[in-house]
Amino acid sequence: MLKDILYVERLKLKRSKMWLIYIIGPLLGVFLAYINFFKNYDLFMNPGDNAWIEAWTQVALFMGPFVLPILVGVYAALICRSEHVGGGWKQLLALPISHSNIFFGKFLTIIKMIVITMLILMILFISFGYLIGMDGNLPVFTLLGYMIRGILACLPLVVLQLIISIRSKTFGIPLAVTIVFTLPAIIVASTPLGQFYPWTQPMLAMSPEDESPIQSYLLFYTLLIVTFSILLFYGLRNFAKRDTI
Repeated sequence: MLKDILYVERLKLKRSKMWLIYIIGPLLGVFLAYINFFKNYDLFMNPGDNAWIEAWTQVALFMGPFVLPILVGVYAALICRSEHVGGGWKQLLALPISHSNIFFGKFLTIIKMIVITMLILMILFISFGYLIGMDGNLPVFTLLGYMIRGILACLPLVVLQLIISIRSKTFGIPLAVTIVFTLPAIIVASTPLGQFYPWTQPMLAMSPEDESPIQSYLLFYTLLIVTFSILLFYGLRNFAKRDTI
């Protein structure tokens, strides 16, 4: 049943021009990152530093607390938009389908969208790096590790934005929420509260260890798992009680 829900969600997305969002978001993140990196090249680079890693710190800075959280909000709103039109929720919830499967179907679809976004981000980052002649060996597996960590750190934010999008009948409300809470993210990231704040967690996870304000990765990922578990439990329980939205 979950497989069928994922298939339906994929069909609904085909009607929208998702490829534009998939490209524009990562392109913006990489573009800003390289501009800032080369503008302050002497400041970032010390003897023995790998230029690819130092440039990636700027990707984490721009993509992590700004572009990526906003994209999560957009993806969550898009996933729920068709159900908010013409009584779609009422029809969907009347079907003999588990509410938890519906919720998980939408959650996994957003995760898939984030994975696609991050893969495009990585392709653009490496491609632009070679085009402009980046020095040093390309640490492929290290960069992939940062990318995977960034995806995992999005999990609490995905659930939170999905809950908001399910409850909001207009596309603008989830987007407004994510923009409002994204704005202070870079400031919050430099404080101890940053590890608790879903809008800063992707940036912290994507950053190299020597550039990240995370003092304890054990604590960070414990907080990440706890936050995700609490939000998922609340989202599933709340959605299971609904007959209509």
